Amino acid sequence: MLAPHLSHHATTTIQTTTNRRTNSSSSLRLGLRLRGRNGAVSAAAGRGTTVRRLHIENVITPTTKATTTTGLGLAAAALFHAPAAFAAAENAVPSAFAAYGHYLGLLLIVGSLATEKAILKPNMSGDELMKLVIADSVYGIAGVLVLYTGYLRVTQYGKGWEFYSHEPIFWFKMFLFAVMGSSSLFVTIKTITTFAEKQKSTDENETYISEKLATRMGKVLNGELLAVLAIPLAATTMSRGILFQQEMDWHLGAAPVALASAGLGFKYVKEALTWSED
Repeated sequence: MLAPHLSHHATTTIQTTTNRRTNSSSSLRLGLRLRGRNGAVSAAAGRGTTVRRLHIENVITPTTKATTTTGLGLAAAALFHAPAAFAAAENAVPSAFAAYGHYLGLLLIVGSLATEKAILKPNMSGDELMKLVIADSVYGIAGVLVLYTGYLRVTQYGKGWEFYSHEPIFWFKMFLFAVMGSSSLFVTIKTITTFAEKQKSTDENETYISEKLATRMGKVLNGELLAVLAIPLAATTMSRGILFQQEMDWHLGAAPVALASAGLGFKYVKEALTWSED
């Protein structure tokens, strides 16, 4: 009596479990088909089926949507950011060379000015004058290198013109460079004219550069050294956006630089050409 009863009970349990799984599968399919209809539920599905279907929609459907959205978002991000990443990689090498050339130029300027300062003295010999010419030539080449690489860094490889043009310290840095370059014209002109006199002379023992001229050239070299040594400090503060003013008109920064270049350039060229030992 007990065995048939247990057999019948087991069969009923298996069938009930199978029916529940079938109903759950059907509910899942119905829930997926009815998704997007504002949660509308057919009355023919039955109350128990409705609860299961809503439960499946609320738990499974958002997860599937989030997964799909995340996948599309990652794909879109990779699609739109890949060109920028490749462009940054392509600009990395020329940007590094531009920065290296800029720093190298500054080092050469400091080295050449220090060399001129060490060589310069009254009554220089012909060989010493030749060394002064070489040092001043290196200074000129280094100045052009700094100016060119600086232009590249401002317009192409740095933070961009929109940043630098609104940075007052950037314009102060350019002002220092203008003062340094303009004042160097006096030393360069007097060095070249003195070397030209040496080329015309046939006396190997003749000396060049008077004490008065050496003193004046030394003062100008001191000013140039102070200006070039202040430039790195201005650069480090500028790059960090200190005193950045978005509303600043770049003409206000460029005007003092242009005036310093023109005014000091005229002054030192005139002084060199009209130099008198009296």
